[in-house]
Amino acid sequence: MLTLFNYLLIFNVFGGAFVIFYKPFDFCTGYIFIILFLIFYVFKYRNLSVNRNFLIILAILTLSSLFNAYCKNVTLFLLLKQAIGIFLTGSAFYLLIKANNYDIDKLFRIYLLFAVLVAIIGVFQEASFLTGFARGYDYSWFIQKWKVDVAKGGMLRVNSFFSEPTHLVVTMAPALFVSLLNILKNNSAYLNKLRSLVIVICCILTFSPILYIALLTSLLLIYPSQKKIKYILIALVMSILVCIGYYYVPEIHMRISDIIKVITGSLPLTKSHLTVYAYASNAFIAFKSFLSNPFFGHGLGSHPLSYDILIQPGASNALWQVGYSGVNRLDANCLFLRLLSETGLFGLVVVFYFIFRFHIKVQNNNNLKILSKSIFVFFIIQLLRQGHYFYNGVFFFVWLYYFAYKINDNSVPIKGNNR
Repeated sequence: MLTLFNYLLIFNVFGGAFVIFYKPFDFCTGYIFIILFLIFYVFKYRNLSVNRNFLIILAILTLSSLFNAYCKNVTLFLLLKQAIGIFLTGSAFYLLIKANNYDIDKLFRIYLLFAVLVAIIGVFQEASFLTGFARGYDYSWFIQKWKVDVAKGGMLRVNSFFSEPTHLVVTMAPALFVSLLNILKNNSAYLNKLRSLVIVICCILTFSPILYIALLTSLLLIYPSQKKIKYILIALVMSILVCIGYYYVPEIHMRISDIIKVITGSLPLTKSHLTVYAYASNAFIAFKSFLSNPFFGHGLGSHPLSYDILIQPGASNALWQVGYSGVNRLDANCLFLRLLSETGLFGLVVVFYFIFRFHIKVQNNNNLKILSKSIFVFFIIQLLRQGHYFYNGVFFFVWLYYFAYKINDNSVPIKGNNR
């Protein structure tokens, strides 16, 4: 039974697009698996002992958010939706690792297995699009709110089972790092060359700008040497990739051009590309919320409400754009802005402390080191592009990262009785 739950819960990492209902909130199929696992765990192990620091941090954020609810900065419903979601998903993935006697290597391999399957589907999508096989690339017939996204260059921006290409890159970031490590340094600890190539090709076919950040972060981690020549080579490779993207990928060209024009004042923000507007408008809301309560923000779940209040027709801030209303308002467009808006300095300090405190820094190529570095890439991408707290199994990566450090530090046994 535990083996079945291993696969079901890790499928949740990739299953965010499979939604049972959208109102009063998005309820993904994976949430059923999480609830069933928690019930299974209680009956099998007779406890629900979860990391104490996780509970303390969540309690502080919930209490500060309750005060914000009293001040009408957030509604009780928006708060509970986030607090309960964080508690359930955070607890479930923590307990999943405990139930497996801290065998994070096994769980990470299951994630990579799903990543390979998702990548194969992504490559198949592109091939189907180029050959005109609609059922092979258009999955709107069985996935709600799924849409075909075609790049202006005439190729499909693959998204496999995700709602958009960018979400695919974010979730595949650890697998992308492992694949690049295999291709560039012949490290086959987790993947062989063929599977690594499929994952890299799939990510490239998303034509997502965030892919460049994932590639740069991965290269800097793969080549950590202080020798300047390696940094020069990495900078050269990234410059070439950026130039290729700018001149030959219209989706990237438009974004970069609009950013330059907005900065130089030759293009009003309200007439810029959707992505540029999304970042700018959500950043405006986040900083407004932060300045009004720099220590704890406006509370968990408050960003959509703050957005609706501050950006609306006739708003004096001049950021309102007809047709762009509410773009990425639910997750603030990226985790950094959402933390700034909803949790203030407290949330930002906790997250950045966690990322750098539990990063394995010893220079070696063992599996724990590879796992830690790959999830570090995920955190960077999540902070820059996706703002959901628990969508697509965020806490699966959080606890893998945490326990990789603990096991490497000999603080947690890999084998033994469940504790």
